[in-house]
Amino acid sequence: MSVAANPQIDTVRAALQAGDTHRALALADEIFRSDGLTARDRAVVLALRSRVHEALRNLPAAIIDMEATVALGESAGSPAARARHWNELGLLCADVGEHLRAIAAFQKAVTLDPDYARAFNNLGHALRGANRVAEAMDAFARAVIADNRYALAWANLGALKFDTGDEAGAEAALRNALALDPNQRGAVMALAGIERGRSRLEAAADLYGRAAHMDPRDANAPLQLAGTLAERDDLSAAKQAYAAAEARDPKMLRALFGRCLTLPMLPVNVAEIQSARARYAAGLAILERELPRRSAESLPARVLDELRWSNFLLAYHGDDDRALQLRYGKLIGDLIEARAPQWRQPVSKKTRRDARIRVGFLSAFFRDGTVGRYFESWITDLPRDRFEVILYFLRPAGDALTARLCARADTVRACPRFRPSQLAPIVHADGLDLLVFPELGMDATTFALAALRLARVQCGAWGHPVTTGHATVDVFLASGVMEPENAAGHYTERLIVLPGIGTRYTLPDIPRDAARAHFGLPEGVPLFLCPQSLFKIHPDNDALFARVLGAVPNGRLVAFEGRDPALTARFRARLDVVQSDAGRAQKPRLQLLPQCSHADYLRINTVCDAMLDTLHWSGGNTSLDALACGLPIVTLPGRFMRGRQSAGMLRLMEIDETIAHDADDYVRIAARLGYDVPWRSGLRSRILAARACVFDDPAPTSALAAAFIELARQG
Repeated sequence: MSVAANPQIDTVRAALQAGDTHRALALADEIFRSDGLTARDRAVVLALRSRVHEALRNLPAAIIDMEATVALGESAGSPAARARHWNELGLLCADVGEHLRAIAAFQKAVTLDPDYARAFNNLGHALRGANRVAEAMDAFARAVIADNRYALAWANLGALKFDTGDEAGAEAALRNALALDPNQRGAVMALAGIERGRSRLEAAADLYGRAAHMDPRDANAPLQLAGTLAERDDLSAAKQAYAAAEARDPKMLRALFGRCLTLPMLPVNVAEIQSARARYAAGLAILERELPRRSAESLPARVLDELRWSNFLLAYHGDDDRALQLRYGKLIGDLIEARAPQWRQPVSKKTRRDARIRVGFLSAFFRDGTVGRYFESWITDLPRDRFEVILYFLRPAGDALTARLCARADTVRACPRFRPSQLAPIVHADGLDLLVFPELGMDATTFALAALRLARVQCGAWGHPVTTGHATVDVFLASGVMEPENAAGHYTERLIVLPGIGTRYTLPDIPRDAARAHFGLPEGVPLFLCPQSLFKIHPDNDALFARVLGAVPNGRLVAFEGRDPALTARFRARLDVVQSDAGRAQKPRLQLLPQCSHADYLRINTVCDAMLDTLHWSGGNTSLDALACGLPIVTLPGRFMRGRQSAGMLRLMEIDETIAHDADDYVRIAARLGYDVPWRSGLRSRILAARACVFDDPAPTSALAAAFIELARQG
């Protein structure tokens, strides 16, 4: 009996298309009880019944029937028809989490039909979920070759290119997707991510908002919109977007974190900081009540992924964060112990053939930047006869510093934009003796991972110089010369201080072709450089800077624009207030430069006359760049290490004259740097002569190796 001659099969198909699934199932079963079914008829009915089971959400039964269909081989139809059966089997396996079986099924489909674009797209999706990134990229590329009008495949290709650092290729693929289908939401979301990474926050917010309207069930679009709005300091709109994400998906804990804990990017004054901290503490109380209930029905993997939050901005308030960080760390730890307790268990020492200490370094910032420059020597200088080094890259990176790190590492694990639930098993399986997080608090994924027990001993460092509050971070590594006498009380971790600035920091090459005119800076007037990112400039600095400019009437304050025009305008308005209060015109005295390359940034340092260090959060990398250029720094040390870095560097160089005792002293020193040219020139010469006290010092990394050996022994 042929398919065309069996009207019962068409009846099953019609019932399924009409949504009468129970009748369709009964009819299919009846056909199987009849006599005379050909192998082709049997294949057709099995495939139909599989789809009926899928519609009824009986996925195990659907898989059994589709497996029986593909097992019929050539009897199931042409190669193209069989490829579609294999593709359906792959989708079913993926739906129940059997990813390896799904991959195998999709591979069979594209082998049978090399032009099957949708199977290639599905294969790419499955491979991406299995962290087989290169194979996934090839599969998505094959999908768009097979069908260059396949918008979804273009969107997936673009999203993966973005994840792996190919921004130009990503944008081209995503715009192809949107040209083919303006409603391709995945492409809109990925393009928004690109714009956000480029600091085009208004454009990113518009795209996230567009994506949010495309699918009223999706919670990720309003979540990302909220984060983008918060980065622009539009906190009211951000909290509304967080609430919208919660309404769409009550299990989305990240939206709850955002609604409860979002802080202003650029506070107007100290009163706003105090108010924000009070709201933050109240938000912690809400989380302590709500987290257990809101996570009760989530799988452990999702709970881990929903912990991607960091309290980054808290540290810039100039206050003691230990109690708040400890409270946050406890509520996260309690949640993990309740919902995913295996990730808080101690890690035992593993016996290996290689007797070296196995140390891992995990970061989202292993590139030419503050973290990369600070901690490169920690990775490159560890003696390889004693240490085996594994690097975990959480974001794509490919510059010269990255290449140097990779060349010195024993193993490199590229995990671009992996979620905590994907990363944790990878790190844990490596059996690390020590795991180092150089900058806990700057990246949400890293901060969530630090709440897990992934190695015998886990260490934080001063890439973000504030205690983590996590019980799973055992040690905090810092520079002894930068810490105050009572430093241990500032940390929940055991504090270990290293000599010097704590690292062997390479003296950068200083350009010799700098000119003020190139940057639009005026000649013949004192230029005071404040190179910090605007969100690091505490409101207490505003009046101090105004006093300095008042003491040097022809002086200019040189700073850099914020990440978004809204932040730059907010900073200008803040300084307008204090200058107006002081009765001085401000706008001609403040010059905000656009963001620039590191080489141009060093040139700007060489043409300025002094650096005004910021209160509460002093320069770190910025101060090292200033000293490398011979630029005098005036600084007023704060209570915590994060406000004492510049002072520590100057003391190592035996240049105490520019370390102020109080605000009046700060203004006096800065004013003298502005008008006393011989004194300023003498300081510049002394700084250049003393750079060896700070740069390229091997003592810190030797001490680090000794500390690691002892920690591994104790751990």
